[in-house]
Amino acid sequence: MIDNRNGMELEPLSATDDQLLQAFFADNRMEEIPDDGFSDRVMQALPGLEQKKTVLSLEQKQALAKRRRLEHLWTAACVAVGVVAAVVCQGWEQIQGWLFSMKIDFLLTGSRALTHVLDAIMQTQNLLMMLAGIIVLVMVWGYNEVADARG
Repeated sequence: MIDNRNGMELEPLSATDDQLLQAFFADNRMEEIPDDGFSDRVMQALPGLEQKKTVLSLEQKQALAKRRRLEHLWTAACVAVGVVAAVVCQGWEQIQGWLFSMKIDFLLTGSRALTHVLDAIMQTQNLLMMLAGIIVLVMVWGYNEVADARG
């Protein structure tokens, strides 16, 4: 065994060393440290595991409801933009085409499928659609982070 602090090699404890340590700790054992009940008072003052329901004021309830409505609205808007983008860019047909061609390419060679996917992604329309999707995901993530920080 090596002591990481000093880089010295340490020997494991022998049976006599172990017995000496056991005897030392047995002789110097303290059942309880006298603290005049301080530890007990601290433990009783700690909050319990059950969280009590807090009573929200009317303004807080309205703010919470407004925040939830905005979150739902934001989610609906993102879904709508995604659906419109998929319809405009003929996304489902492209996905079907990719899957069919990848299936054939995987049957022939795996490397051809990978190059086919890269070629398909690098087409301008597909690249723009992927970038738009990434931007939307980053915006949703950022909005959620800001909403969590506020609430």
